[in-house]
Amino acid sequence: MQHHSLSGHRYSSFITLLQLALAVLGIWFILHSWGAARTEGQQLLMQQNKLLMRETLIAMSYTAGYLLENDELEGLSQLTQHIAENPFLHDVVVYDANGVRISWSEANSAARLLYRPDQPLALIPMVEEIRVNNELLGYIKLSLLQDEKLFPGYHSWQQLMQQILGLLLLTGAVGMLLKRNVSQLSQRYRKTPTPQA
Repeated sequence: MQHHSLSGHRYSSFITLLQLALAVLGIWFILHSWGAARTEGQQLLMQQNKLLMRETLIAMSYTAGYLLENDELEGLSQLTQHIAENPFLHDVVVYDANGVRISWSEANSAARLLYRPDQPLALIPMVEEIRVNNELLGYIKLSLLQDEKLFPGYHSWQQLMQQILGLLLLTGAVGMLLKRNVSQLSQRYRKTPTPQA
């Protein structure tokens, strides 16, 4: 009888440990999945922003081409300053066909300083040719800031991710309470004496 009680106790302890291990594994999986989804979302935001900047750069190259073709350097300077006001950008430069700077924003400096590994700002250089009737007139270069906080919709997306994490944690807490209540009901049912016939 005592042997049966000991084996029953060991079995119960094993089940409890197994449940605890599964709960820890489940929590790790949920947090890992949430972190992976968050990282993927940030990468998608960055790709979307780069695509938007590329389209803007192409459009600006047409305007710069018109200004260069008509020797309107003052207009080109104004265009450069106007583009540089974009909060996603650090600097803007326009080069002629030989690579000589002809217009640039205030934040511009040499590439070896802008894109060096220890630069505090993470910048992505983007370059587009300036062509008119297939004739190369120059290049337009901008430095895109790698700061996802600047992206449109970033704060809404951040709030959504926090709400999802909150719901996951709430679901886990509700699951634990349900398991506890079911366990208590099960123990009461076992203790209730069965009526004798």
